[in-house]
Amino acid sequence: MKKQTVEERRTEILETTCEVVIERGFAGTRISDVAKRLEVSSSLIHYHFDSKEQLLAEAFAHYARKDLAEMLAEVESAPSALAKLDRVIHDYVPEGSDDVEWMLWIDGWGEALRNPMMKKISQELDEQSAELLERVITGGVEAGEFTCRDPRSAAMRLTALVDGLAIQFAAHDGMMDRTQLIEHVRTVAAAEVGLRVDAFDGVVADDDVEDALAVPGAATEAALRQLVARYSDGVIRNDVATWSATWAPDAQWELKPGTAIVGRDAIADEWAKSMKPFQWVVQTPGPCVFEVNETGGVGHGRVTVQERHKRKNGKTGTLLATYADEYRRINGHWLFSRRTLHTIETTTT
Repeated sequence: MKKQTVEERRTEILETTCEVVIERGFAGTRISDVAKRLEVSSSLIHYHFDSKEQLLAEAFAHYARKDLAEMLAEVESAPSALAKLDRVIHDYVPEGSDDVEWMLWIDGWGEALRNPMMKKISQELDEQSAELLERVITGGVEAGEFTCRDPRSAAMRLTALVDGLAIQFAAHDGMMDRTQLIEHVRTVAAAEVGLRVDAFDGVVADDDVEDALAVPGAATEAALRQLVARYSDGVIRNDVATWSATWAPDAQWELKPGTAIVGRDAIADEWAKSMKPFQWVVQTPGPCVFEVNETGGVGHGRVTVQERHKRKNGKTGTLLATYADEYRRINGHWLFSRRTLHTIETTTT
């Protein structure tokens, strides 16, 4: 068998410590318990960790950071700021009284009162949780979905609310069920970002978005066709303001699959540079096919485009391509959240 590296052994010890803590609590966990579970000597644990306090603090940090990283990935995949906020709420709230992550968090807060190392790490992790929520709220404000004068304070209040209610839910029987807890948090969260609580009723889970897509109604169809037309008009007039206004703030543009430019400002800069060699470009959108989730404010589309252009060196050319699009409704307006260009044919004369 391949010999474990020092880092692999440390990770194994930390993960095993978490298992023991879940069963016994931080106060009831001894180094000998971890050694017994691993079938190694206590001296091996002491070789990697100077004290029980260090072992417990680093085990808590290891587990919590992994949990936060998974949460961040799930939140970032949500299609809108409101969906991201709802994802945070669902991920923060315990699944039940036996929720492993929350058992560690609650016990960790108690241990932080006695263990200076744990106190430092616990504070760091709590601050990271609040910062994640702050980023979601700030992103919603910048996208025009939310109204909030102080996202940092709002995030702190919401984090404190979740922590307090979660302790009651996880530690006591009959106080409330998970649905009620989520409703309490949604009610306050909606008020913090300038929405009615029933706005959350329209949030579609990421796994359900594809199932919820359908042919758009006449108004949405017209809005999406107008979006595509404004994009092409910006190209024809070489008007960066018109063109960039069709993109969501956190949009992605791929001129080749797998090479995304991220963010409206970065996309606008790249487009402005790409237009410099041309004397003129005429882009004509062709067939458009849209599928949307009206309630969730997200959609997909396929748009065929033809271009004729003349470079400043006198050469002319054509482009035939399709755009694979993703759309998002922000503050009542449909915008591109992603465009991926698939070139069919180019010619130069």
